[in-house]
Amino acid sequence: MEHTHLARIIAHRGASADAPENTLSAFSLAAVDGATCVELDVQISSDDIAYVHHDHQLDRCTNGQGLLCEHTSEQLDLLRAGKNNPGFELEPLPRLSATIELLKSRQLGLNLEIKPVKGLEQRTVDAICRELENSWPTQLPLVVSSFSHESLGMIKQRMPQMAIALLFGPIPEDWQASMQHYNAQNVHCAANDLVKNAASDVVDAGFGLYCYTVNDVTEAKSVFDFGAHGIFTDYPKSMVAQLEI
Repeated sequence: MEHTHLARIIAHRGASADAPENTLSAFSLAAVDGATCVELDVQISSDDIAYVHHDHQLDRCTNGQGLLCEHTSEQLDLLRAGKNNPGFELEPLPRLSATIELLKSRQLGLNLEIKPVKGLEQRTVDAICRELENSWPTQLPLVVSSFSHESLGMIKQRMPQMAIALLFGPIPEDWQASMQHYNAQNVHCAANDLVKNAASDVVDAGFGLYCYTVNDVTEAKSVFDFGAHGIFTDYPKSMVAQLEI
């Protein structure tokens, strides 16, 4: 099994320590900071348009309220996603389509995490696939990940060649059976739960190993010493500088 390479340093929700997470500004800043790949989260509006946003609720990151999936795209396009971030008051809640155009212009690879509301897995996958099929350039790295392994199975049915990553906290004992079941290429796991033996098993089996969310350079060096291929970080600028990547 050949794992799918992303990058050694992946900007988690963009350069999210210095710009509002999961926004066009955060992704643009990640490129300026030296990142070559970003991670982002996707869910859908009530009319099946894919939006880049982590929480199912709008309240923490935007001036909206309630569930994102209960709002139409017309309503969501009016929202601002720079809440509690001075200087970003006009930041839009980005559609996946607009985000892809930005990533293409910046030549940024992508780890797209599916964040479906329970019961909306198939609709969420279909909306994401429409955008990727229409717009994603084959020369840029792309991996789709999710804690909803059911959703990853759905995306493999529609796009069999898509590289997918199973998201875990700690790597479970039956990880390899899950990887084979879903025909997955990468394991994405919590850095603070990573143990050397499990890391070695993943890497030795030929799978990709990527760890979230690493904001301390000492921890970064530790997971790299364990064999991890990359890390997700809120601080791509300092990680790139300190790790000389």
